[in-house]
Amino acid sequence: MATREEVEMLIQRGYYEEAFSEIEGIEDPLERVELLTDLAVTIHAKGGPVEWIPTIMEDAMYIAKKLKDAAQRATAYAIIASALGIIGYEEDAMDFFGRALDTADDIDDPIERGIVLSTIAYHLAVGGYSESALDVFNAAFDIIIGAEMSYTHKVDGIIQIGELMEKAGDRLPAGKALNFYRMAFDIFDKLHVNQRAAVVEKKIELAETVYDVGLPEIRESLLEGRYHYALALIEKKYTGTARLIGELEVALWMKRTNNIEYLEVVDKAFERCGNPVFTEANVQKIARLLTELGSLNRALEFAREIKDPRKRGEALKAIAVELARRREFDEAKKVIEGIPDPEIKAEALTELATMEESM
Repeated sequence: MATREEVEMLIQRGYYEEAFSEIEGIEDPLERVELLTDLAVTIHAKGGPVEWIPTIMEDAMYIAKKLKDAAQRATAYAIIASALGIIGYEEDAMDFFGRALDTADDIDDPIERGIVLSTIAYHLAVGGYSESALDVFNAAFDIIIGAEMSYTHKVDGIIQIGELMEKAGDRLPAGKALNFYRMAFDIFDKLHVNQRAAVVEKKIELAETVYDVGLPEIRESLLEGRYHYALALIEKKYTGTARLIGELEVALWMKRTNNIEYLEVVDKAFERCGNPVFTEANVQKIARLLTELGSLNRALEFAREIKDPRKRGEALKAIAVELARRREFDEAKKVIEGIPDPEIKAEALTELATMEESM
């Protein structure tokens, strides 16, 4: 009889028939549901025998319906719904999320109901329904806060909600992950769970830094310090301007984590980019990244190409400030001369004068 870990390994290695036959021997019914849905999602993602998917999902649904415990049944429905969403059966996914929420209403204990709702919210997020997930997380939080029981018991439940919010963020691209991370940080920070708050705060900074290419596997690699692996993933998944921006974002994260190789990453990014076509948004983004990276000559080239006068002025002002920080005041003044917006130019001159006096 195979263990859960052994079945997961079979699925990852593409031994789908062996995995399917071994799942039946897993004792925990909820684990069987998880493994069946993992199998279906992996087959869908990796181009396996897709004709198996309906049978696999039907088996998972049968197990879920037989569960007597409301919390387990609601969780199983949410797991199935998430998988259906990922595979593309949106109508069926929403049906099973509805069943999960209805079943959760049958749970009497408010703490348990809140935790189960947050579990459903996690699976909503993973299944591609981020906005709905945030709503359900908030509902779970309100249920636990409103429970008539000891503060300590409530705190334990709220911390679990925060952990599931963080876990949801870990599974999403940076742009969608940020809302979940920020809510989780707010919980951990207010409850003085300092170690967890610090971890989530770093995840927020990372997601903000590699916003354009912040896929979960790329962010995970960067958190672990595997910078070259993250760059290899970007090279595999992105081309042209998107790849250039992604490599610059990674370089900026490397700079922020005191890895001096970031300079080499910047140079290589431009060597390999060829002749990409830049949109106005691309030019603005690259100018900002290069300014933060301290590559000011390149930043100036891009800033001068920004068509919007106000945004061009803001980009030039940022470069001038960086030059002033380096005590290159004459160069900073030359850059400020090129600012088209008189208001931004005045702000830049005032800031430059203040910096010059303080140095």
